[in-house]
Amino acid sequence: MKAERVAFTEKGIVCVEEYEIGEVNKDDVLVQTLYSAISPGTELAFLHQMENTVKEYPFYPGYSACCKVLKIGENVKKFKVGDTIVCIGQHMSRQVISSDLCTLLPSNVSEKDASVYCLASIALQGVRKAKIQIGDEVAVIGLGPIGNFAAQIANVAGATVVTGFDFIKWKGQLATQCGVNEVEYTTEKEELQNKFDVVIEATGSPKAILSAFKIAKPFGRVILLGSSRGNTENVNFYEDVHKKGITIVGAHTKCRAKADNFGSIKTLSKDNETIMALLGQRRIRSDLLISEVTTINHAQEVYDRLLKKEEGLMIALFDWTKKKSEIGAFQQGQ
Repeated sequence: MKAERVAFTEKGIVCVEEYEIGEVNKDDVLVQTLYSAISPGTELAFLHQMENTVKEYPFYPGYSACCKVLKIGENVKKFKVGDTIVCIGQHMSRQVISSDLCTLLPSNVSEKDASVYCLASIALQGVRKAKIQIGDEVAVIGLGPIGNFAAQIANVAGATVVTGFDFIKWKGQLATQCGVNEVEYTTEKEELQNKFDVVIEATGSPKAILSAFKIAKPFGRVILLGSSRGNTENVNFYEDVHKKGITIVGAHTKCRAKADNFGSIKTLSKDNETIMALLGQRRIRSDLLISEVTTINHAQEVYDRLLKKEEGLMIALFDWTKKKSEIGAFQQGQ
C-alpha cells in the first residue's frame, strides 16, 4: 500500500514522494493524517544542516499531527477504528505508528488546533522542569511556537508575571494576544539584569543562553528548552552562574519520566493528555499561532518563507484532507 510524504532530499530541497507503508504490528496503529504541523525551528535546522542535527538525506520531517485511525494492532485496546487521535506523526498521508505515541482527541478540541499539540507538549515538559511557584517572575527568551507555548503554560503554572523576549515585533504582539504580561525586544536593559526567578531559553541561540544567565536572579533557574545550534562561548561561569547560585536545567523533550509517579516530571502520555485538557479548557491557545493551512503541493514554498521569517507566519499546517490519495479505500483487516 502506497502513501505520500514530505522529504528533505538535500540541503534546502523539499520534495513530495510516494512510499510503501509498513506492516501494522501488534502495538501499532495505521492512521490517515488529517493535519500535520510544521515545527519551524527543528525542521529548518534539519533542512539546512544546522549544528546538532543529523546531516544525512533523505530526511523525513514532522512530529505533530492529527489523524484518523484506520487499523489497529491486536494488542491495541485504547483506540478503535474511526477514532481521531493526535500523534508524533510525520508529514505523511498515511503512516504506521506505535500506539504509545498517540493520544485520543477530545471532542472539545478541533482537529486543526490539536495538530500542533506536540509543540505545546515540548513546552510543557520544560515548564515542569522549571518548577515554577506562585509569585515567580518568569522570562521566556524566544517567542516562536515553543517559546509562546512555554509563556502561556508558565501563566497556567502560577507565575505572577511572564515577560517574553524576542527581537521580532510581531511575535511579541502575538504573545501579548496569548496572555503574556510583558514583552521586551532586548535583554540588555540594566533594569532587566538579575530580575527573574525563572528564565526559559527557547531559541537554542548561544548568545541567548548567555543573556539567560545575565537576567536570572541569584538562586534563579535557567531552563534550556531550545535545542542548541552552536557552542556557547565566553561564559564566565564564576560570575554568571557559580557566584549567583544559578541552577541550569536541560529540558530536551526526550528527557521525560518512563513511568508515572516521578514527581513533577511526567510521562509523554501524561503531558500530551494535559495539553489536550488545557486546549479544551482554552487555558492555552493554539489557534492564534496557526497562521496558514496549505497543501503539500506548496511544501518547498512554505519552508522557504519560514526560513525568511515572513511576517505573521508562525505555524503552518499541511492539510492532508485536500489532496485525495490515489491508494483507494481502506478497510480494517485489509
